[in-house]
Amino acid sequence: MKNKYGYETGSYKDFPADLSNLKYLIRLDWNINEANKFSVRYNHTKNMNWFPPNGASNDNAPRSPHNRVSAYSMSYANSMYSQDNIVNTITAELNSRINSKMSNQFLATYSLIEDVRGSESAPFPFIDIMSGDLATGADAMISYIAAGYELFTWNNGVTNKVATFTDNFTYYLEKHKLTAGISYEYQFADNIYMREGTGYYRYASVSDFLNDAAPIDFALTYGTNGASRPANAVAFGQLGIYVQDEWNVLDNLKLTIGVRADNVSFLNDIMTNNAIKDLDFGGRHIDTGVWPKSRFNWSPRLGFTWDVKKDKSFIVRGGTGLFTGRLPLVFFTNMPTNAGMTQQLYTISSTYGDAKSPTPGALVARNPALNVFAGGMATTVDEMISRLGINTTVTPEMGKVGSAVAGVDPNFKMPQVWKTALAVDYQIPVSFPFTATVEGMFTKNVNAVMLDNYAVKSAESGNWERFAGSDNRYIYPSHLEPDPTPEEPDRQKTVLDYYYNTLKDAHVLTNTSEGYGYTFNVTLKAKPVRNLDLMVAYTLTEMKEVSGMPGSNAGSAWQGLQTVNGPNLADVQRSQYVVPHQVIGAISYKLPDMDYKSTTISLFYRGYSPYGNSFMYSNDMNGDGVNNDLMYIPKAKGDVKFASQADEDAFFAFMEQDSYLKNHKGEYAEAYAARAPWVHKFDLRILQDFYVKVGRTKHTLQLSLDILNIGNMLNTEWGVNKSMSTSGSGKILRYDGKDASNVPTYSMTKVNGEYPTKTYDLYRDYGQCWSLQLGLRYIFN
Repeated sequence: MKNKYGYETGSYKDFPADLSNLKYLIRLDWNINEANKFSVRYNHTKNMNWFPPNGASNDNAPRSPHNRVSAYSMSYANSMYSQDNIVNTITAELNSRINSKMSNQFLATYSLIEDVRGSESAPFPFIDIMSGDLATGADAMISYIAAGYELFTWNNGVTNKVATFTDNFTYYLEKHKLTAGISYEYQFADNIYMREGTGYYRYASVSDFLNDAAPIDFALTYGTNGASRPANAVAFGQLGIYVQDEWNVLDNLKLTIGVRADNVSFLNDIMTNNAIKDLDFGGRHIDTGVWPKSRFNWSPRLGFTWDVKKDKSFIVRGGTGLFTGRLPLVFFTNMPTNAGMTQQLYTISSTYGDAKSPTPGALVARNPALNVFAGGMATTVDEMISRLGINTTVTPEMGKVGSAVAGVDPNFKMPQVWKTALAVDYQIPVSFPFTATVEGMFTKNVNAVMLDNYAVKSAESGNWERFAGSDNRYIYPSHLEPDPTPEEPDRQKTVLDYYYNTLKDAHVLTNTSEGYGYTFNVTLKAKPVRNLDLMVAYTLTEMKEVSGMPGSNAGSAWQGLQTVNGPNLADVQRSQYVVPHQVIGAISYKLPDMDYKSTTISLFYRGYSPYGNSFMYSNDMNGDGVNNDLMYIPKAKGDVKFASQADEDAFFAFMEQDSYLKNHKGEYAEAYAARAPWVHKFDLRILQDFYVKVGRTKHTLQLSLDILNIGNMLNTEWGVNKSMSTSGSGKILRYDGKDASNVPTYSMTKVNGEYPTKTYDLYRDYGQCWSLQLGLRYIFN
């Protein structure tokens, strides 16, 4: 590599593996005069972690059964990549007191946030060399050596630039505090992902590579119209105008009344792909060159605070209003990224045996187009483009339809919810400080976010069939057509009838008003004796939604939904991120101070169910191509048809030991509703302060000792989550097929060759273990 191509691979045994976290802050406060104060603050954070090259993925050839770094294969140091998270923020604030009744605040911020990949490699193609010298057939396609610039790292990153300007003017009257403000936010997000951006070659063997034989696969992603770093960006400006009145109606009653209007405008132009625009999805079309329309979202709000006894011992507070939020801009950048107008993926693939061939995955025939690389690789992008004769110029008329399309509904609105909250703060009349807070909040979606795959036909328009029996979900239509080969003249292929055309992924970002949520919290705080602080709180949370957008790109976010009838027919379901019940507590005691030191001992507790799980079929029952089908829970034996008596007996024995299944018989399982067993975690903190007084200044040196999850230090099973790996991650039934009457048959899934008998087992992972942390802090005041 070095002698022929001048490329340094790096060591084959010493790899970068450091983890770094750098943070610093600089702040300046300036009292310009009695009426004006100015401050500026700068923050910098950089986290970096190193990873080995991607396991086995590529764009145009069967995956190796083993990773590129494994007991069977090797790579080099310069094929490692880093994941860098870099945050730079600067904030400037000017507070001015105009007179006794008027004041003004001006605030400006700028943030540069980068989640990017890094590499110590020079730009160079990524090369896979397979085991062709050591094996034949499918075994010859096992990874052996990998080298070069990691194939998914070149120009891979998300950059966010955010600038905000806010001005608040406040006017004071006898019983009113009036605030009028205007804000403007500019946000730019660029999501670049150039897989194989330096080129990718796959060679059948070491001898082929050394002898300059043609590779067996090639791939390259290149920028169109001469761009070396194509931008898949979105830029928008949000203008906010608002007014608010804090009205002291009575000495003990204050109302807050306000309204805010937000207008979002997309600022950058993107190019339409006419080939995508011309696709007909039942009368609907996708224009990947049009951002959503600019419009105002109005958010009226009303709040109150009532000091019932006028001594702050009994306070009732609450409010209601509309609130407009934001969506991660990566979901907008999916549109230009998938439109194919800024970058193109070029692949040349050889022929490999399919699943029905005698040797699946084995090389059948090398693509003759790869002969342009016989005699040696092209190592620069320009040289690859030149050898292949690729035309890199793209216009709307020259657009092509790729394997996936992402769009945004022109009428799309930013997320908006209606929230109503009510709370009571009460000081319990005892001889020591003892307070109770009870609060609840209800949230209703007004403009929630979801994805609609235009490529999939609607069940109603196609009059789709359903399964017969208790589980009567839709059957996605398909039929068989002849697909003969010389070896198998009677072979058939499945043709999917639920797509409008050959494109299967045309995901469009749109809105829904379905979904709601609520929280309820009770918090008790007490100080029964001096230096002893007690706290305990219980929180109930629920959130129902159509889609939690479980993925960073449109395809994964759509396919990641767990449903009965497919992602386009998703029902409102529990959010993946909800923790329905949680108890937290804390006890802290400060030992009596001495002249030169003090000691504080604290114990913190958290009890909760760490995550929600779903019971699903292990395969695709409804035939929609997505293996996330929620299962039907039989009411009793005979409710559904099992492949054997043993399968039925095993399932019902399993169901009786699982609290979720036995309490939801005769229902479809709900996504994320089967909660993992509660876990109880305790953290211990000891603070030791040493005091030194120099003149009028008190100096404190603080030592801290934290034992996180201390229960696990005492018992290896305490403070440890439980997972469903022992029961196949909840995929306990398999759909085996249907008869002529559409009655489905199921079998019980086996784990390690045996029927599972329990749902959960300990999750044995380093992250569950106890840990110790030491800290040192210097305080002066």
